[in-house]
Amino acid sequence: MTFDVENHNELPIEENFIEQAEYIDRAKFLALSAQHPDEVSILKKLMGGGAKLLIGPRGCGKSTLMRKAFFRILESGTDKAIPIYVNFKLALKLEPFYVNGPNATYWFKAWLVLKVLLAVWETKELDDDIVLPAQLPPKEKLNKLVDILEASRAEDDQVNDFSIGFLTVVMDNLATENSVKRVVILIDDAAHSFSEKQQEDFFDFFRAIKSRTISPKAAVYPGITAHSASFHVGHDAEQIDAWVKPSGQEYEEFMLSLANKRFAGTNIDVVSKNEEDIRFLAYCSFGIPRAFLGMLRSIYNSQEAYTTTDGTLNKNAVLRLSRSGRDMSHAVFDSLSSKLPSYHSYVTNGTKIYQAILSQTKEYNRGKELEKQGLQFAIRTPIEADIGKVFGFLQYSGLIMPSGSILKGEKGSFQHYHVHTGDLTAENVIVGQRTKSIASFLKVVRATKHQAWPRLTSVALLDAAKTKASDFTLSLPVCHVCATPRSNPEARFCSNCGTQLKPSSAYEALVGQPISVLPISKTLEKRIRENSNIRKVRDVLLDVDRRTLLGIPYVGKIRAQQIVGHAEEHVS
Repeated sequence: MTFDVENHNELPIEENFIEQAEYIDRAKFLALSAQHPDEVSILKKLMGGGAKLLIGPRGCGKSTLMRKAFFRILESGTDKAIPIYVNFKLALKLEPFYVNGPNATYWFKAWLVLKVLLAVWETKELDDDIVLPAQLPPKEKLNKLVDILEASRAEDDQVNDFSIGFLTVVMDNLATENSVKRVVILIDDAAHSFSEKQQEDFFDFFRAIKSRTISPKAAVYPGITAHSASFHVGHDAEQIDAWVKPSGQEYEEFMLSLANKRFAGTNIDVVSKNEEDIRFLAYCSFGIPRAFLGMLRSIYNSQEAYTTTDGTLNKNAVLRLSRSGRDMSHAVFDSLSSKLPSYHSYVTNGTKIYQAILSQTKEYNRGKELEKQGLQFAIRTPIEADIGKVFGFLQYSGLIMPSGSILKGEKGSFQHYHVHTGDLTAENVIVGQRTKSIASFLKVVRATKHQAWPRLTSVALLDAAKTKASDFTLSLPVCHVCATPRSNPEARFCSNCGTQLKPSSAYEALVGQPISVLPISKTLEKRIRENSNIRKVRDVLLDVDRRTLLGIPYVGKIRAQQIVGHAEEHVS
């Protein structure tokens, strides 16, 4: 899904449609946020003691919940806890240490400590009554050291003092100085790096800082997160699901509330005049508010394309727009080929497997009444390892949602999954070839579900996808000169051109890609190229003060923020 800028000037309320919570100021954030159906329970766990992992795919609302917990603790007057919110989305900047040297774990953990200490200062800026411990270094020093580490220019003596032990002392003293029971460290975009060793080091850090005083919470992805050998979900941290199940009245009201808040103050009465259309778009976002907000922003930015003279939405335009949610999730899945190049075959064959799931579900629904059509599938366990890996990638991307295990007696046990509603509607999996209408789609997704769905096996799914187990192979890095794959993991020279092979860096590969890989419109991409020297993702990230972006015609503060956000998401 891309955002367009066909309206040259930023519209007055365009800030209302920013999808990423960390880019919205405190007052605006609190005003625009709708209440998650499980918010009371989730916030209680995030604000309380103990270690927690908040899990869900991109855009499902993890950052919103983390920031709500942060502000809620602040608003309580810090009589029980002091909150620290820190974002680790740019952790992959440290990945070159893992490629080029033997002490990567040392440098990465120092960066983690520095980032948390820096976040203490940010909490102090929001609540001046907080007393800082004497051991906390000046903010300027911490910023400088973080910059040095992210540029891979650090020397041993610069960060020697910033150990996990030192962080623990600072946190304990912070609690003592303020007479509180604990410090809650809310780590957003945690362990999202695509460097497996880096993820493992993060979980060692996360486990090490947990104490009676320190309560760490981390937002992580499903499917791709690699825990360390010493870290055990359930024992070392409770897992909390942030992904809202896209069904039922409670889900509809949550998304409708979000739409009402975002359109508040605009000059169009979209929601009240088009409730069923908005509810349909909510289902097609598959429980991912970021996708839903992207649809709402499209309506706001191009009102003439979506609304009629009486203020109602054009039904055909709504049906076209409903595809954008699934497009966003497919783009995330496809991006894994560049973020995890060694798993290229899993992404390629994973697309075939997902299409086979849609085909099998469509065949299952053929001829059935609308109220009896299936939106889910079940696969017999144990699931073949390669398919299990693909399913992990599909969950990370927000294309399938796990919903528990089912025991069917002699037929065996099955793992049950929901399929992206946007794909079910766009690919005629539900409703079918008959005359389509928003009402007919809603009739299917709102129907009381019976306990029946297509039951698959790993073998049958591979056959339907026209793939086989041998098609799943791990790809070795390619030669940087002739792009020939390495002959073996230990190869030092290219077997084709003889060039000495360089260590492979996922971060360098990602930032070296052209800006066309970002979810921005062709119009905006052309404008950036014609009016600046920005050509690659790296150029966007290096534009720290956004001066270059703001110098481009018709790119104001909000759009510049969106572009930077997309670049950061690309490498996180």
